[in-house]
Amino acid sequence: MSFQVESLFTAALGLSPPWEAARVGLDTAKQRIDFEVISTAKRLACPSCGAVEQPIHDRVRREWRHMDFFQFQAWLHADIPRVACTHCGKTTQVPVPWAREGSGFTLMFEALALTLCQGLPVSQAAKMLRCRDKQIWGRIDHYVTQARAKQDMRGVTIVGMDETSLRKGHEYVAVFHDLDAKRLLFATPGKDHKTVQAFAADLKAHGGEPAAVDHACMDMSAAFLKGTTENLPNAQVSFDRFHVVALANEAMDEVRSAEWKTEAPRVRDELGEISPKERRSLLWAMRRNPVSWSATQTTAMHWLQRAWRP
Repeated sequence: MSFQVESLFTAALGLSPPWEAARVGLDTAKQRIDFEVISTAKRLACPSCGAVEQPIHDRVRREWRHMDFFQFQAWLHADIPRVACTHCGKTTQVPVPWAREGSGFTLMFEALALTLCQGLPVSQAAKMLRCRDKQIWGRIDHYVTQARAKQDMRGVTIVGMDETSLRKGHEYVAVFHDLDAKRLLFATPGKDHKTVQAFAADLKAHGGEPAAVDHACMDMSAAFLKGTTENLPNAQVSFDRFHVVALANEAMDEVRSAEWKTEAPRVRDELGEISPKERRSLLWAMRRNPVSWSATQTTAMHWLQRAWRP
């Protein structure tokens, strides 16, 4: 290929001296493009101690999967120099700027994979990227662990906790959120009181203080309540509105059912002047939401209310 094309791909790959694309191989049958990257340096700094102008001991062959170029899979190949340092005495492989050590993917490919996984299942993202989902899970584990190590939980005072189904069956994971910052703090398998204990330990490990948590929002789980009492001693507990409303609706249904059993005979007496068909319709309507009543039912209900005698 011409010098101009190689220079173009050197820029497209984001390479800078001493790295450059030396050869580009295109295989249209396999829909694959291979880039041969070389280092033009004769001497390099020691990656271990930083001593400059150290001799190159040998080179190790490596390859990485890169982001696709159009419909073609892209692969980078390079002989990576190893520096024999005269200062520290170590022989160390030089890090490459396009990939992290030990990864078979370039940094740009990993960034694309992680971005896709934010909105898609990992298996679907793997199919789009034409790789195995296990490979993507390995990258997720690496970067999540790295991000978790840098997580700062100082100042967390309001915590929300809940459990969710992990997969089909009765496998659950408990999640804990910072409700002020709207961020996930911690997730752990299970839904018993020990999950709160694990959260409190993780909170402390990341600079937070369990005693500083002054409010905990949860469902009406006895396990969460016990765990909060034992591990977040200063937290006031509030139950989320969904469960409170659900309990209120259940209580209202119980009252409505009890009143219906008591008043049903009286209603039947008041409906004595109405035909059996209309009576059945009204009795059925009284069990339903008034919004769903027909015009005839609404008129009859209004008549019944006027004729009602306490």
